[in-house]
Amino acid sequence: MRKFLLLSICFCVVGFSVLSQELKDPNYYYALPNVSQDAKDCYAQLFDINNSPKSFSILDSMFTQNKDTQPFYIYLACTMLPKADGELRTQLNIVCRHLTEQDPDAVANVLYSKSKLMRSSYRSAWGHRVGVEIRLTCETDPTICFKRSRSRALQNCADDNKDKLEAIYNLIRQDMSLHSQR
Repeated sequence: MRKFLLLSICFCVVGFSVLSQELKDPNYYYALPNVSQDAKDCYAQLFDINNSPKSFSILDSMFTQNKDTQPFYIYLACTMLPKADGELRTQLNIVCRHLTEQDPDAVANVLYSKSKLMRSSYRSAWGHRVGVEIRLTCETDPTICFKRSRSRALQNCADDNKDKLEAIYNLIRQDMSLHSQR
């Protein structure tokens, strides 16, 4: 009985952490004191993302352990993807790949959110940035580097999000012009 109770609690905690990463309405994040002013200013488009250190602050915040605020930072990075150039684009390549590999549940929950804020073009842009980073840092065959990235992400992904993660890696695979690699 004790083992059953312990297992039930573990499943609830894991389930809650996955569900808690759903993207919410921006007003929710604006009301949170622990969401940075930089993030709120970015959402309001109060600065040029390509010419402000605030953009890099937001990218750093995507790696927060606060699962309540993390989706907003990931969403803001998504909005930067089509407009970024220069150093910001380079940093987006890096953080999109690393977050996908290290915290794939957070990425999958935002990219496949039912929120009206999310666009399918963000998924494609995210996949493109990850694909670019894999190609740029790969010192061997790109197929091998792709497989390593996918394997890392799958190891860190909850079972509930594996289908979403596979969809993301299918976008990366297409962007990298690789044949089906499992």
